[in-house]
Amino acid sequence: MLHPIAFKRMILGWPQSQADYPLVDATVKLAELLRLHLLATFADDRSLMHVAGLPFVRELRPLGAGWHSFDVGQLAAELERSSAIAHRLFDQVVRNCTVEASFRVERGTAADIVASLATAEDIVVVIEPSNPAERVTQQFTRLIEAAFRAAASVMIVPSRIARRSGPIVAVASAPEDPSIRAAAGFASMTREKLIVMGPSERLGSSASFAAEIEAAGGRIEFVPTPTSAAQLAADLRRWDERLLVMSRGLLDNPQVSILASLRSVPVVVMEPAGPDRPAAASP
Repeated sequence: MLHPIAFKRMILGWPQSQADYPLVDATVKLAELLRLHLLATFADDRSLMHVAGLPFVRELRPLGAGWHSFDVGQLAAELERSSAIAHRLFDQVVRNCTVEASFRVERGTAADIVASLATAEDIVVVIEPSNPAERVTQQFTRLIEAAFRAAASVMIVPSRIARRSGPIVAVASAPEDPSIRAAAGFASMTREKLIVMGPSERLGSSASFAAEIEAAGGRIEFVPTPTSAAQLAADLRRWDERLLVMSRGLLDNPQVSILASLRSVPVVVMEPAGPDRPAAASP
């Protein structure tokens, strides 16, 4: 029987820029939609203070003030203030949240935190910075790399979300692709249509597979799938989907981010199926 993946938690790495804080609210709504516990983590990264304390490190102050040593105490105070602001904002956003939501300050980099917390039952949420320059910083690229290395699945949230309703689309390579199970569960939860994009000669001919999803109450349609992010984004225009689900390796990691940006919807990238992947009955 085709069971949805038993996800239990979404782990959100708190965005570094205040310009991206509005995406926290969108992430909370996604957690509610998918009925998952949301854990927001703030990275208390003290490595900058270690660097700032070195005698040869200087900062250039504006208005002709010249070069000065870093004030390590001030950096520590700013970090504490930032975490307090983030916690307060999170509490405001989840005030009327219908699922469990928690906020934790964790020592280390965002990448370290993902590596230590993520499990096969989690979805690691990565909010793409709205400023393109921030997407190539070492801090963000390491977070992306850590998320895709973890045993968890990954959700890329673009800097702009265009739609709050529409079909759930699974981009699959075979009937046993775990993206279909996950998308079927999401479609059932949201009461949306399920669209499976994949090799139609393999998916459409699997009558028992289609019957499983229909029996679970999901409306389903099979369509062929292209092989590149740009072609996929072009084909998706006719569906106005609200969420994309695919397995890791179908597109390379940079293309996944491109697809999320092109479609302006979150993309969930599933960890490949394995013996330790939990499953549960339909919600």
